[in-house]
Amino acid sequence: MPWALNVPLLPDESLSSWLVRTALRQGCDPLALTGAIWPKWRIWTRDIDREIPDVRMSPLVNASGIPSSEFQKSALRYDCERIAGYSLPETRTWPWLLALGTRNRTHHGGQQFCPLCFMEDSAPYLRRQWRFAWHTGCSVHGVQLVDDCPACTAPIEPHRLIAEDVHIAQCGRCKYDLRKTICTALSLEELAFQKMADSILKQDIATVGENSVAVAEWFSIAVFFLGVVRRASRRPESAFADALGSLGIPITASMMPLSGLAFELLPASERRELLVAVKHLLSIDLEETVETFINADVKATALHDQRKPPPIALLPMIALLSDSPSVTHCHRTPPSHHPKTERAVRASWARLKRRMKAEPPS
Repeated sequence: MPWALNVPLLPDESLSSWLVRTALRQGCDPLALTGAIWPKWRIWTRDIDREIPDVRMSPLVNASGIPSSEFQKSALRYDCERIAGYSLPETRTWPWLLALGTRNRTHHGGQQFCPLCFMEDSAPYLRRQWRFAWHTGCSVHGVQLVDDCPACTAPIEPHRLIAEDVHIAQCGRCKYDLRKTICTALSLEELAFQKMADSILKQDIATVGENSVAVAEWFSIAVFFLGVVRRASRRPESAFADALGSLGIPITASMMPLSGLAFELLPASERRELLVAVKHLLSIDLEETVETFINADVKATALHDQRKPPPIALLPMIALLSDSPSVTHCHRTPPSHHPKTERAVRASWARLKRRMKAEPPS
């Protein structure tokens, strides 16, 4: 039997957002609502925005009165598989989808919002597009997206709200009204890659230079260039970094995230600078990029992890580069005799802070 109070899916609304809004509208906690629909399924221990499995769909359709096709349109699997180019597993991180870092009902991150969108919404809700890792700003308001509570720095966890919270634009931990968040303007340069990726996702074809490539191939090229920028930023004084600098992409140590985490796990502040560099690389003719690398004696092995094949469209470029890096042999003492480097210590500290941020104070 459908609920007495109907809650329609809003334009581009994520599944988790709708479930939380529905619970608050019915006057109960999100955990209570989902427990009533699926008594033996703990949905908040997984990323429900990806999809609601077909075997779990019937109870939700019966309770909400909304056809399953509407929920399928709100799920992220279809778009994510177009981006990846292959069928994605139920678990593990999906390419270009922000990972929630779920442990039981606690999240480490993965959710973003625009304070001005929340302010203008008659009923605040979370957009599907805010889950994509290339989204770091709001194209409507020209401001940076926010991925934590400005009051207590907790991740955005709307599923932890309770019935008394009334609307979704509140911190699940300290109850701060997220609509009051101070906004930071977003430059056109920071928005460029986002607009390009959004446009390509809506199409069935993309272009790299003069070549047409599939959507998945374009995103794989963007991933490759992300790796190029991150690898160069490990050694900002190297010839590799200088080559990128001569192409108009200044490489600094700050571009290499201290945590060393995968792109889908990084906060918006760290993804933003990387995406600006990738957009610039994509706008440069591949022949010019290759010539610059050759002149700087950049090796093919410096560009990417040799265990992962590069995108097919880039194979001709990589084939022109030497694949024999200059190796200096040296004798090393056992690792146990060495203290950790400063970068390794900072990376461990960054990861620890990320875990601590997700844990509520005792």
